[in-house]
Amino acid sequence: MKNCKAPAFVVAIFFATFAQGVCHHDRGTHEVGFSGQMEGIHHLHNCGNVSYNISGSSCCNGNISPGLSQLVADCCGSVAYNPLNEICCDSKVLTQSSTHVKCCGKDMYLTTTHMCCGGNRIFNRKENLSCCGNTTFDKTTHCCCANPELVVMPKHETCCPKATDEMKESQQGSPPTLTLPKNSEPKCRTIPFNPQEKMCCSGKLYKASALTKCCGEHVYTLSDDSVLCCNGVLHRNVPEQSECVGGVIYTAANTTCQMSTRPRLGEHCCGGQTFNPRTHICCNGHSHNKMNGNFCCGSEVYDHHNQFLRCCSGHLYNLTQSRGKAECCGNLLLQYNNNQTCCSSSTNSIIYQTKPKHRCCGLYYYNTSLWSCCAEHLKPTPKPNSSPAEYRIKPLMDLIPEMCNKTVFFGKVESVALANYQRHVVLKVVGQVNVKSEKVIKDPWLHVSLDHCNSPATDNGMTYLWEENHNGKYKLLSHPVDLTSDIYMFYSVCYQKKG
Repeated sequence: MKNCKAPAFVVAIFFATFAQGVCHHDRGTHEVGFSGQMEGIHHLHNCGNVSYNISGSSCCNGNISPGLSQLVADCCGSVAYNPLNEICCDSKVLTQSSTHVKCCGKDMYLTTTHMCCGGNRIFNRKENLSCCGNTTFDKTTHCCCANPELVVMPKHETCCPKATDEMKESQQGSPPTLTLPKNSEPKCRTIPFNPQEKMCCSGKLYKASALTKCCGEHVYTLSDDSVLCCNGVLHRNVPEQSECVGGVIYTAANTTCQMSTRPRLGEHCCGGQTFNPRTHICCNGHSHNKMNGNFCCGSEVYDHHNQFLRCCSGHLYNLTQSRGKAECCGNLLLQYNNNQTCCSSSTNSIIYQTKPKHRCCGLYYYNTSLWSCCAEHLKPTPKPNSSPAEYRIKPLMDLIPEMCNKTVFFGKVESVALANYQRHVVLKVVGQVNVKSEKVIKDPWLHVSLDHCNSPATDNGMTYLWEENHNGKYKLLSHPVDLTSDIYMFYSVCYQKKG
């Protein structure tokens, strides 16, 4: 197979028209094609004989649990549950009362105040108290002997362990618990497995390796540069140096034409065919007439002026008046007044059913009585009086057209320091979008202070969209952006609206 490198100016034309990668041709089988489709029906997995989207549902033992993404769910029998706020005890889902709870048979207990003996009996935790099978004993006066079953005996009996053994046990931290040997191997769905030899990916077993990682129900190796895990979906035959941002795959500007035949002189490649860039636009290997639109959404083309079309991370939705207002949540559509909440990180977005006393912490939807959140990091120390984040950051293209009429700019994080719960960020202004007032930021270096815990996380070297408020404060708006495709698309759309 021959590759044809496109000239530099051709690459510039391609990336001026779409953000998702060009001239890509599938070279074999794959879990998910490097493309998108209308109405968000792609990235489907099978659960028995039924298809489902892992971003909005889970599959447990052949049964679909809607409303909870498989990306953050575990299975309890045939029901999916959120292990962040719930626990599965004897195939029954219970709501956690603390982050320090465990199962004891079918019941839940608090490990700081109680102890579980024999796998099904709960006792109050006391000093010098330990388990012996399904009962307890005072270590200062008695011991636990296997004779052959576990029985409590006076400490002077010959079957009791020596004092040196007890000292070693006490130095290991937790109170010693004597139980009969039993099979404690973890399970993948219902199949026991050794995690030293196998790994479980969404209910499927694979051979474990230090370089092997899960992506949904599939595995991939870190050394394979032709695959990319994006939003829990494994993409194969992806161009080198591709990145997953907000559920969308972005390719580097040096993408080559991978076709079965070499195009003729002067022809441009789009997937496995050639196209005329003056009259057509190439979207993920699919050629479209520019009369139908000038921007790509996955493999489709659309007119961004059409208020009834919404592109969500490469997935194109057709809005109607009956569906009302909606916004993107990753590649899904979040409808207003539908009792739903969108939680997102820089790589994934998930829709949850809204619950009282729950908040987002990046991708996760947590119970405020169990957890607290600081800069998108969960901590098992609840802070009931803490204030929630006032907003969530979004992929850049989800902010159009709202941001076109505000004073915004692209700032690259050069350094970060933390002092007095404030995150002090040094930004380098790399581009300004100020269609409304034409005000120019003269100093390319800005010093920004953020409320550390109530603000999204920021990474050194990454570029984000920022807004300058009237009081001179700055607000982080977007996930990390691509300096070539994303910024050009943003400028292009905003200045077309101005014109």
